[in-house]
Amino acid sequence: MRCSAIDSHYVFFSLYFNLESPYAKVNIKKKNRAMDYKAIVKDAWVLTTHNRKLFWYWAFVPALLSIIVGIVYFGYQVMSFSFSPIFNEGANVEHTSFLKELVVWILSLIENNTSQGILLVTFAAIIFLLDTVYPTFARVALIQLTARIKNGQPTSMIDGVTYGALGFLKLFEYHMLIKIFGFVTIVTEAMFILRNMGWDAFKFLVVPFILLMIFGLILALFLTYTDYYIVIDEVGVIKSMGKSMKLVVLHWRHTILLLILMVLISARIIVNIILVLLVPSLIFLAGGLIATITLAKIGTIIGIIVGIVSLFFAAYFTGILEVFANAVWVLTFLQLTEEGEISAREKGPVKLGARDAT
Repeated sequence: MRCSAIDSHYVFFSLYFNLESPYAKVNIKKKNRAMDYKAIVKDAWVLTTHNRKLFWYWAFVPALLSIIVGIVYFGYQVMSFSFSPIFNEGANVEHTSFLKELVVWILSLIENNTSQGILLVTFAAIIFLLDTVYPTFARVALIQLTARIKNGQPTSMIDGVTYGALGFLKLFEYHMLIKIFGFVTIVTEAMFILRNMGWDAFKFLVVPFILLMIFGLILALFLTYTDYYIVIDEVGVIKSMGKSMKLVVLHWRHTILLLILMVLISARIIVNIILVLLVPSLIFLAGGLIATITLAKIGTIIGIIVGIVSLFFAAYFTGILEVFANAVWVLTFLQLTEEGEISAREKGPVKLGARDAT
């Protein structure tokens, strides 16, 4: 029996949630009972460990793309600030933008080395297109497959292509609609103003940006279940947003407590990952430093190998967390929507007498 890195975190879950063996048969049944957070997290983790194809088919590539794009985005922001007047104030140089210099460099590369330039532009365009489309497509497939596995339906990973194609447009429309209030979008706008208008202008906009971030966080809380209404129940975008807000209001304690629990679990796993990768990373870095001092080419090769390995492991663990978190919220959504809303006209199990009513 083979064990992988995903099993190394099972010890933590088994101690906290009293799980059975990760190789035991998954048995997730519908129960008409109060919300049991431990049971939901336990069932989600068992589902994750027993359906690892969900990760390889529908989580690994989106995680890899998000990390690559994140690195490029961070590098762009750093370089843009290095060209910004706020870091070159008083310098006797002509101010220009990093974006302009980047475009000039790409055009020069295409002119002087046409094949390499076209290859670079094509690769960047493919990455951009994949990052724009594929994560949403994969998320639809992941939600659908998780819900069907939970309900005991026969599933195949290749069926995710069908589910992704059917639900992609509505979920993509929703993500584009709320992206304006996303954390990355707000930070990007703030950094753009800071770079181009300076500290004095930025000071007047700090409070509006903070308020916009708070509004975005509150909106994200109320729209927690929108994805699942769109994908599982196949409801329209606007109607799904309204139903999600209503579900959060009706079950606000469950939603907030589960959010806090997921943050704590994710932080605990991330700390474990950092500690596990820290020792080999230090060894590789030490070896690379020694090789750089002796032979530059060997140091470059070691650096590239360390970068690729680090990228793979980062995408691996990020994808596992995505599958697990998705399973937690799918199970929560299914349980909350199965219970339904109780009207004030419905009869309860307890009858009040005249004395109790008064």
